[in-house]
Amino acid sequence: MGRVEEEMLNGRGDDGMVGSPAGVKSLQDGRTQPLVAYDRHSWIIRGQRVFIRSAAVHYYRLTRGEWVELLDKVKQAGCNTVETYIPWNWHEETPGKWDFSGDKDLEHFLDLCAERGLYAIVRPGPYICAEWDFGGLPWWLSAEEGIQYRTMNDRFLSHVDRYWDEIVPRLARHQITAGGTVIMVQVENEFQAYGKPDQAYMEYLRDGLLARGIDVPLVTCYGGVEGAVEFRNFWSGADTHARILEQRFTDQPKGVMEFWIGWFEKWGGAKASQKSAPQLERACYELLQAGFTAINYYMFFGGTNFDHWGGRTIGEDTYMITSYDYDAPLTEYLEPTPKYKTLQRFHGFVNWLEPVLTEAENCACDIPLSKSLSGRTLHHKDGTLHFMTNLGGERYSGQAIFGDLPVMADYTVEGDGMLPVVTGVAACGTPSGGSIIIDALTGFTTGIHEGRGIIYHELGQRSSLVLNMNGLQEYELDCPLPLQVKRLDGGHLHIRLFHGSEPRTITIRSEGEVLLQLTVTHREAVEAAGVQNMGREFIPSQPELEDWQYAEENPDDYRGEGKSAHAPLDFSTFGKWSGHLLYETKFDADLAGNRTLLLPRLEDPAQVFINSLYVGGTDEIGAAALDVPVQKGSNLLQIWSQNMGRYNFTATLGEPKGLSEAPALDGRRICMLKGWQVDGAGRSHSLLRLPEIEGRIGLFKSWHNEQGYDRAVIVGYGLSRLSLNGRQVPLCLQNDSAWNRDDAPYGVADASELLQAGENRLELDAAGLSSIPKLNLYVYHSSQALGSWTTMPAALPERVREWSAMPALREPSTELEHYPRWWRSGFRWRGSDASQGGCKLKLSLDGMTKGAVWVNGFCIGRYWGIGPQEDYKIPADKLREHNELLIFDELGAAPRQVRLIAW
Repeated sequence: MGRVEEEMLNGRGDDGMVGSPAGVKSLQDGRTQPLVAYDRHSWIIRGQRVFIRSAAVHYYRLTRGEWVELLDKVKQAGCNTVETYIPWNWHEETPGKWDFSGDKDLEHFLDLCAERGLYAIVRPGPYICAEWDFGGLPWWLSAEEGIQYRTMNDRFLSHVDRYWDEIVPRLARHQITAGGTVIMVQVENEFQAYGKPDQAYMEYLRDGLLARGIDVPLVTCYGGVEGAVEFRNFWSGADTHARILEQRFTDQPKGVMEFWIGWFEKWGGAKASQKSAPQLERACYELLQAGFTAINYYMFFGGTNFDHWGGRTIGEDTYMITSYDYDAPLTEYLEPTPKYKTLQRFHGFVNWLEPVLTEAENCACDIPLSKSLSGRTLHHKDGTLHFMTNLGGERYSGQAIFGDLPVMADYTVEGDGMLPVVTGVAACGTPSGGSIIIDALTGFTTGIHEGRGIIYHELGQRSSLVLNMNGLQEYELDCPLPLQVKRLDGGHLHIRLFHGSEPRTITIRSEGEVLLQLTVTHREAVEAAGVQNMGREFIPSQPELEDWQYAEENPDDYRGEGKSAHAPLDFSTFGKWSGHLLYETKFDADLAGNRTLLLPRLEDPAQVFINSLYVGGTDEIGAAALDVPVQKGSNLLQIWSQNMGRYNFTATLGEPKGLSEAPALDGRRICMLKGWQVDGAGRSHSLLRLPEIEGRIGLFKSWHNEQGYDRAVIVGYGLSRLSLNGRQVPLCLQNDSAWNRDDAPYGVADASELLQAGENRLELDAAGLSSIPKLNLYVYHSSQALGSWTTMPAALPERVREWSAMPALREPSTELEHYPRWWRSGFRWRGSDASQGGCKLKLSLDGMTKGAVWVNGFCIGRYWGIGPQEDYKIPADKLREHNELLIFDELGAAPRQVRLIAW
């Protein structure tokens, strides 16, 4: 190991300051200081303390044509940094074939950041989570025998080394030490949440980055490794996370790598709009109060999961929708939201007080406060910041003495709110070279820059501004009513501010020059200011979809690419990343009638057809059963499945997508929630509502296998706590992490080897649990499993098809039968260039069932009629004057209500 690596691992360079050992800046005493350094207070870049105000944006969740607009709006919001993951699987979709062109041109994105003076934090993984397919790992890894992910597994690490060899040199030449603006590189991602400590693995990744040329500081988030700065990920509880960092590290600044200011959405779920702009403002001030000096807003812009890149987050069916809007400050369409304005104001405040915030000492508040309030103080030689927190739900107004001021200053703290009070900070200079000092400011402010600023509060409330004129004798003060001025001894001014419906401006002049000009207004006026100007000034005409045509999906088009096997092949085994697969087999029936079709292992929703007739679909995951009609004699069974995303957050990565076990006839699905007894005695209980019993709760249940089934699959929650006939059920999948391991995570178990004829005894350790929402047992005879399967690709848009004009479809009798079907239409587009803030376009798919959509050959994503997503983004740079829209619908629904929306 060389000197560079030693200094990184030891944590300090020659100057005693922690940071990057390369690209150093000379100091006056001849020593050198890293270009990027840090201490316990803050990050230090080029010798200056910097408060990191970072926007999490993913270059792969919008197209290249929108990068300029995005980064310009990030800059306008007051951010000084951009953070992005790098998805390995996006750049190496096929083993050994790397793609960094077009929308995947990472280096061009980093160049655009540098051109705007934006620092960059890069998180290359190799695992990234990000609600992205497989957490950024290439799908083809899951087809390798003996591979284990995120650990010291030779097969896995050999691929990681190839990835490092390709990606690290691309990053290295954009480091600040090489003339770029990359200031940090993250090692892995949330590794502690994985729940399987592996120090050697983390060190292997760290050493690989260093050896290949990374010489800016390494960082981790919720997963430390020696030589890296640890960040936390959270939304609330800033004090708790600050305390955790202080307990673990003594010489690192406090930072939050993922400040979750919004949330993702899943198919069939609710809209993620649970965090409002006022809540965001308070949470930001809580970060300041706790001493955090690096904030990465996750997400500042969420974007879109184009194509089939959306992942599957921890849980049973938490499939990501196509939109990754995230309820972020910038919408999926790059439109500002109230959160954007909140952060813009907050950043003005932080920028103004950056010298104070980045080197302050956190101490107890010395202001006498009511019992309704709590207080904390950040103190610095150049100013002090007091935080007053309302512990109740009602607004609290009062007066307080700040320091030795001979005045009671007015203040108001909203219910459950927080008020930052500034004292001892210079407001502006004076002709003699001195400064006018703010002795107390109890209103909110966007900061005072070059003697100009805004002070605001809730409409109708009062606050105070106390100024120390610092020896300035000759000056003019313009302070209109209802603002009130009182001159105090020692050259102080106390201005009682009233935040009325009309703005009022305080102006101080000396020797004909305006020294200080402060506008006093109310919150709603500040929030509304400038929002209209950020939109477009014209409403475009709405494009019409013309000349609809349709084509039936024909399995014969794919038979030459099919693979035969005893059982269906999952996506990775078949050799297909995502999209759709068609599973097909034939079976004979002695009699016509209804039979139960059991799917013993599937990880995606499926549509089932028998003899080309739709007999039902299932969105059950793990295993499923449905009643289907069969005819006497030969039957053709077809099962269509769309890959809805691989797990991106769980200890069980690389699950088999689609179907992976042979379906069977005449099986049973049995709900196992009822009929449990504590210690096998007394009343029966439902797992939906467990009894309150101290200590270990042993629940017992018997099930009689009268039909002599020899195959059993269990799907539900808490399977790691479940035993069958005295033995732990063997898990195929367990959706656990460090955060839920003591709960009852979702899982799938193959209990066939434990199943016996007659009575079967189940035991569940329910200690600490209040409810288990699902526990299903699927049983069948192995002799009834259907064999001779053909797995083939499906829904490939590039195939040549025979198109027919869409029928009128006005009467129910003219409806087309349910069967996978393509729809094609054209439209004209004259919208302006998206990079110039031009028109936006989205597609409403009302009335469609489930499938995927393409515009001019570009897949804009999956769709599913269950919501919550209703509209789908069409990137402007993928449009031309004449455009083709292509829709694949799994049930062939007609696009009678499909429309384009431009604005």
